[in-house]
Amino acid sequence: MSHDAPAADTVAEAPHFLNATEVAARLRVSRSTVYNLIADGHLAAQRHGRGKIRPRGVRVPAAAVEAYLTESLIAPTSEVA
Repeated sequence: MSHDAPAADTVAEAPHFLNATEVAARLRVSRSTVYNLIADGHLAAQRHGRGKIRPRGVRVPAAAVEAYLTESLIAPTSEVA
């Protein structure tokens, strides 16, 4: 009996999630800033659990962090202030 394994390209890779502390370290900001970015809609996230003030167990897709960094790039200018 042979069991055929699914082809490598048919298996979807699960997204990698980061917690608020990991996102803060990657962006070099505080955890409060991460929560504010999420609340303001600048950073996509999933909430795991509930908190009275801030959602507990926030998970941010690593791709969302990379997209935020890419979108926040400022093009160099030739003007000197």
